[in-house]
Parts: sequence; C-alpha cells; structure tokens
Amino acid sequence: MKQSLLLLLVFLPRLTMAENDNELQKVEIAALRNVERAEWGSYRHAYKAFSFFATYTRTRPLIQAHMQLRPLPNARDASMAGLQLQLVGEKTRLEIAVDALGRASLPILKQAYDEDAVLRLNRPQGQFYFSGRYSIREREDGIYDVAEMRSACEQLLSAQRESGYRIRLIGKKCAGIKFVYALSNNRSDSKIAINFKDAAQLARDLPVSEGSPFEDDSMGKYRVAVYKFSDWPVLGHIIATSKPLAIGTLYD
Repeated sequence: MKQSLLLLLVFLPRLTMAENDNELQKVEIAALRNVERAEWGSYRHAYKAFSFFATYTRTRPLIQAHMQLRPLPNARDASMAGLQLQLVGEKTRLEIAVDALGRASLPILKQAYDEDAVLRLNRPQGQFYFSGRYSIREREDGIYDVAEMRSACEQLLSAQRESGYRIRLIGKKCAGIKFVYALSNNRSDSKIAINFKDAAQLARDLPVSEGSPFEDDSMGKYRVAVYKFSDWPVLGHIIATSKPLAIGTLYD
C-alpha cells in the first residue's frame, strides 16, 4: 500500500532514506503503522533530520528549527486543531507536544532510535506530511529590537540557502518579518496588541491582515502583523503585547 507520507523527504533534502527493510518488520510496529490508516514517520529519519538542521541553527542564535506537520496540497483546509503526535516503539510510549502551527520539538532518545520507533499522527493518511520549519525565536518579554530582527531575518535566509534551498532563494533579500497570530471569529480576542516604538518612544500599531504565516503558502491563512523594513525607521523596538504563535520572514 502506497504511503502518502514522504517520511521527511521534504524535511531532509540532503539525507538519503536508505534503511534496512528488515529492521522495520517487527509485527507490533507494522501493525501500528496501519491502525486507522494514520500518518506515520520514522523516528530514526526524524532524528537524522534534527541533527542535520541543528548544524545551521547552532551558529545562528536568533533562529530555531522545528519538525512541522503541514497540510498536503489536496488537503489545505484540513484543521490544525487538536493535532496529536505520538512516539511509539517496542518499549517507547511518548506524547510529543504540537503547537498551533503544527510545530514540534523532537526528543532525543537513544532507545527510540535503536527501535526505529514510529511517529504517529492522529489523522488519516493523505492530509498531512512531515517537514521542517525555520522561524525566528520568540522572546518571552515580547520586546524585539529592530536591528536584531534584521539580523534574525538574514540568519534565517542564509540557513535556508545552506541547508538545501539555494536555487529557490536566488535573488531573494530580507524585506521584513511577520508576527503570526491565529484567525479568530471571536470579537473579544480580535484585537492584536503589537506596535513599533521609535527612539522618541512614539508608538504606532503594526498593520494586521490575513495572510501566509511564512514565506511560502503551505500553511493556509493566519493573521499576520507585518513589519517591512523599508516602511519603518532603522532604529526602534517592536512591542508584541499579544504573544505571537511564531515569527516568520518576508522576502523580496
């Protein structure tokens, strides 16, 4: 039966997927991979991907990398709500937290690697795939120096280029950053509090609109507060009183 999940091929562009098929024939794991036709991925492949991308974030302290669940093109309307990810092996049983954007931090477990444990998603096949996502690190205090955000955007763009996306990003330059928020029909939480303060402490709200959270359109629509570098003073701070789900980049 053809698996629609690509086993992190998108997440891991430079690593091959060659493994000994005999290692995957344990009856219990094979059964788990077919329960309710749920999507699944190899922890061993995900671990290799984590190690691969860690190379590019280690020297770029303003950015981070996650494993991300993204809707397939034929399932763009699939809900991100309630996504649950389990790591299951012969002796391994672990729930992995998934945020509102489908991002997850991979635990580093030798036992799970040795077992080639399975990452199982509580969704039928054909809706989501495992990928990777760089993003700018969020700050707990919600205060972002504009000069630092320019550096963060450059770090993220260079990490993308060096980790396998150089051709797609030919000629691209950092144009700004995006503060990502959930869409909401609830009027009580429709107001997003995020503004820019210049050197004179004059505050101006950032414009908020519906759009893609990152530089691609694979995640559907969210509310985004866009800070375009060319439209604002070089010095100042962005004050995000409303905590964003993530911070993405904007390229020209």
